[in-house]
Amino acid sequence: MGNLFKKSKSAVKNYVGSVKGDANAIESQLKNKLGSGEAISNTFDQRISNGLSDLLTGATGIRTSNIPEISDKAIKAKSKNREARANVLKGAMHRAGDNPAAGKKLKFPESFLREDGQPDELANYIHFRSKERRLAGPNENLYDIFLYVPDALTDNFTVNYEAAEKGLLEAIVGSLFTDNNEMGMDKGELGQLLLENAPGSDVIKQAAGKITNPMKFQTFKGVEFRTYSYSFTLRPKNEKESDTIREIVHAFRLSALPGVMGDNDRIYTFPNEWAIRFIGPFKDYIDYPLVSVCTGVEIDYTGGQAFQSMSDGAPSAITMTLAFTETSTLNRKKYQAGVSAFSNMASNKREDYQDTFVPVVSQDDAVAIVDHKKQKAAENKTPPPLVGPIPPGGN
Repeated sequence: MGNLFKKSKSAVKNYVGSVKGDANAIESQLKNKLGSGEAISNTFDQRISNGLSDLLTGATGIRTSNIPEISDKAIKAKSKNREARANVLKGAMHRAGDNPAAGKKLKFPESFLREDGQPDELANYIHFRSKERRLAGPNENLYDIFLYVPDALTDNFTVNYEAAEKGLLEAIVGSLFTDNNEMGMDKGELGQLLLENAPGSDVIKQAAGKITNPMKFQTFKGVEFRTYSYSFTLRPKNEKESDTIREIVHAFRLSALPGVMGDNDRIYTFPNEWAIRFIGPFKDYIDYPLVSVCTGVEIDYTGGQAFQSMSDGAPSAITMTLAFTETSTLNRKKYQAGVSAFSNMASNKREDYQDTFVPVVSQDDAVAIVDHKKQKAAENKTPPPLVGPIPPGGN
């Protein structure tokens, strides 16, 4: 115990009689020598630690802070978060389905610096995956592009309804499918309806002071295609990241364009479709888009400011805005299986749904149509008429 107070006296000696410096720093120095947290409890009783604080207060005249040190539980939580970030992209490159081709991985930012100055992964990413084209050329790249989550991340869909009314024709048709033949109205209502459809009915209605209730209602028409827009400002920290940004722009623009076929390039082949998904803890709270096509790639090489470049000529910042439209409309079945975060928590079911998604019109449909037309043509084919040589003098 005597040695303990000798260490304390030595650490405090240069500060006694002075209020310069932070008394909390003094206490920190003592605890660095004597230990803190769990180490203190293993070295001496907590009452001794409290005594050190009282000793410092008496020697310096300054009351030290009572804010507790970072607990061992908090330190372990930070370590666990670092491990989760390190594992966030594991398995993200896997492609389900009959053709699990490996994509080319592009990621920005490559990493971020932790509080200790060491590089680390982001906790969350947005993942753009290009799907194989139906008529792909040789050695075409498929891309897996991982970007930081943009500031704006919106998702909405529109369901269309149309106003309709139960008029005379609708009432007659409706009566054909009911148990009675009253058309949903009495004789007086039917007479009024017939009267209003007669020539000069406006004068009659005005004089009578009454009109037929049009019985308006909303009828469901369908669901609109959902659209998405994502904007990213990419600022490279080094030459490698500049090269990555350049290739990311190339990948999006190339994949959004059609290919060509034929000796004169007169036939377009469709561009790539995209699966957009999310990586990290937040994915269990965000709905996914269905498989989409890229409808626009806008690049601002100034990053929204006056143009500046690196020593090698690479822009110091660019803003990339991507536009997507889903290839099919949403319904309950698709929403539950491939979109809803609630229905697919803690699973990769939505990713598998995207990878194995069958479009509304597939290549098999086109083949079936062509085969059907060939079969019909063969059935309707008749032998050509026999035409002999025209005799001399014939007309």
